Amino acid sequence: MLPLMSIQLRARREARGFSQELAAERLGVDKDTVSRWERGKNRPLGVAVLESLKAVYDVSQAELDDWFSEWSTKRVREIDRYFIRGHEFLAASGMDEEALVEKIIELDISMIPTLTAIDEGTLEQWAPIFQASPLTWKLLTHGEKIVGYWQYVCLEDQYFEQVKNGTLRDSQIVLPMLEFPCFLSPEKTYKMYVVMMGVHNSHQFFGPGGKLINSLIREIERAAANGLFFSEFATVAYTAQGISLCKNFGLKHIGHVGSPKCNSMAEIFHGTGGKIAQVGHLSKIPGLARAYKDRFR
Repeated sequence: MLPLMSIQLRARREARGFSQELAAERLGVDKDTVSRWERGKNRPLGVAVLESLKAVYDVSQAELDDWFSEWSTKRVREIDRYFIRGHEFLAASGMDEEALVEKIIELDISMIPTLTAIDEGTLEQWAPIFQASPLTWKLLTHGEKIVGYWQYVCLEDQYFEQVKNGTLRDSQIVLPMLEFPCFLSPEKTYKMYVVMMGVHNSHQFFGPGGKLINSLIREIERAAANGLFFSEFATVAYTAQGISLCKNFGLKHIGHVGSPKCNSMAEIFHGTGGKIAQVGHLSKIPGLARAYKDRFR
């Protein structure tokens, strides 16, 4: 059943004879955004958008508050159906690493249709990495379906530098390039390359995405509690949401993968452990921020 917000937004649009395209133009958003509102997948956000809604659809602030309150209650109930799962999911579902990677490749392509083969990699390449690094990935599940995930690898210095300058692509990453954090070497730090963090478009509202983000933050926190620290972080963002997430983590844009004339989005972001623990998501965890500050002072 659609939330009241979605029913009302569609009714207000149709009462004015607007198509979704025309409504999007009047509201300063794109057609997909209007569609997601009307399907209950997301809610309008931002001062400018909300003011446009009130003006274009003749909506009062009190009406918006009622719609969003009901929508938020439904979202809270829905969030309870999402879970963060790790390696134990494979045993519970009777799946091995090859079957997992096959599903993840399908998920990647659905999340980022512009992803090329060189930026994706193959089943044969990634399955051994998932198997050898069971603590460097987590899944977001809805029921028994995988709807999102994150994965990182710790690259040796020379390969991490190649990621930063855009010359090492995901399809080229193989086991010998990786380092495996060890609690027995507390003096050593590692360089984290976040291969992917994403949620399928049909599940992209704040609750599930927030759960996924928080699970990565908790993993970094868990590692720090055991004396494992990351001196540098890097990733490649392929969507506008990815770029926003990188900025929220305190990462800085340092380049573009491929030719400068290439139209596809593949933006390289980077940050040092000491810096992002003071300005990004990690800074909101006082103990973690303090541990990183002490380690990299």
